[in-house]
Amino acid sequence: MESVPLKCGLVLVSLSIWVLAATQLTAQEPVSTAESESTGRMLDNPRLPDLLHCSIQPRKPMLDFAFRFDIGFIVRCSLARFAGRASKVLIYARVTPEGGKPVLLGETYRVPGAGSAAKPSQLKQDVEMSGGFAVGEGRYQVEVLVLDQETGRTSRKRWRASVAHSGRPGPAHVAVPPGTVLPIGVWSWRIKMDTSGKGLRLTVLLDAAPLNPRTPALRAWDRAFLLGSLSSLLKQIPCASVRMRAFNLEQQRELFRQDQFDDAGFMELAEALRTLELGTVSYRVLQQRQGGLNLLADYANSELRAADPADAIIILGPATRYFAKVSFTKSKRRESPNPHFYYFEYFPGHWPGSPQPDALASLTTRLEGTVCPIFSPDDLARCVQKVLTRVQPTAEPFPAPRWTARPAPTH
Repeated sequence: MESVPLKCGLVLVSLSIWVLAATQLTAQEPVSTAESESTGRMLDNPRLPDLLHCSIQPRKPMLDFAFRFDIGFIVRCSLARFAGRASKVLIYARVTPEGGKPVLLGETYRVPGAGSAAKPSQLKQDVEMSGGFAVGEGRYQVEVLVLDQETGRTSRKRWRASVAHSGRPGPAHVAVPPGTVLPIGVWSWRIKMDTSGKGLRLTVLLDAAPLNPRTPALRAWDRAFLLGSLSSLLKQIPCASVRMRAFNLEQQRELFRQDQFDDAGFMELAEALRTLELGTVSYRVLQQRQGGLNLLADYANSELRAADPADAIIILGPATRYFAKVSFTKSKRRESPNPHFYYFEYFPGHWPGSPQPDALASLTTRLEGTVCPIFSPDDLARCVQKVLTRVQPTAEPFPAPRWTARPAPTH
C-alpha cells in the first residue's frame, strides 16, 4: 500500500504551491505475529465502533502489466478528525481466499499537522491514502482497518471480490497462482542481460504519470503499473544494455537516470516513484509552460546524437493530459533510420472518448517513430514483437515473465 497527496485545497507557501500530503513511513509487508494477533482481534470484533469516520472505497480488480490482478482501495479521512495534530495512521488489509488462509498486510502513514494557525475551513478537507494488493484468480473476502495510532479510533470496511481472466485469446497469462495474495509492492527485476552479441541496446524513457490523466496523484496502483509494465517489457526483450530515464511532465524534471540499468537501479527507481508527490509543483515550474515539452525534446536530441546510439528507444507510460506539440526547432532532424522511437502508450479502461495524440505521441511521430497503443497486457506483448521484428528480425522474444515475490522479512 502506498500514500498519495491529500485531496485538499491549494495553499501558497513561499514560492511553491503545495498539496498537503500523507507520508508513507514503511513499505507494505506482511505484519509481525504479535501485530497480526492484535489486528485480528479488532477485525473479528463485531462491536468495534467507527469513531474515525473514514470512508473506504474499493476499486474493481485490474489485470496489470506484470500479469497480476490488483485490488486497490482509497481511504479518505477528514482532517478535522485529527484536530489539526500530526498523527500516525495504520492501514491493514486482511485478505482471505475462498477456502484458504487469511493474509494480513499493513502499512504506516504520517498525517501532517495543520498547525495552530490553521483555519477551520482547512480542517474540512480530506486526507487521502491508497492501498492495494495482488491476487490470482478466485474469490476473496477483503477487510480493511484504519487505525489512528494515538487515539485508538478506527474505521473499517468489508467486501467480497471475484477475480477471473476475461478469457480473451492472446499471449497474456495470469502470473499469480489462483487463491494467492501478494503485496502490490516492488518485486525484484533480476533480469539477465543477453551477452551473446545479439542483444539490443535499449533506451527506456518512463513517463511517471498517473493512469487517470484527471488525477494529480500517483497512487499505489499507478506505481505498480509503471514498475510492472517496465519489468514485463524488459523481461520480454533480449537486451545487451538498458539506458533508463524516468521523468514527470507536471514537475518538468527528471526523476531517475542510469546508463547501465540493473537490479539496484530498479529499486532506486521504485523509491523515486514512491517519494514523488505530484501535488507539489514549484511556482517557477508554473511559469514555464513549455518546460515539460523542452525536456522531451532534450531527451530526443540526446538519443539522436549519442556516441553509442541505442538500437531502439521506447517511451513507456499512460496517455497524458499534455496535447501540445514539441516545437520543430527543439527536435533534431533524423539523419539515419536508427535509433527508432516507439511510444508504448497505455490507455486505461476509463479513458474518455477516442484516443487523441498527446505530446509524447506527437514527438514520436515527428521523429518518424511508431506509436503503439496499449489497452491490455496482451497488447504489450504484441508491441514488443513489433520492436523485435523491425530492429532485430532474427531475435526471439523471451518467454512471458513468471514472477516470484520477495520473501517476507522475519520479525
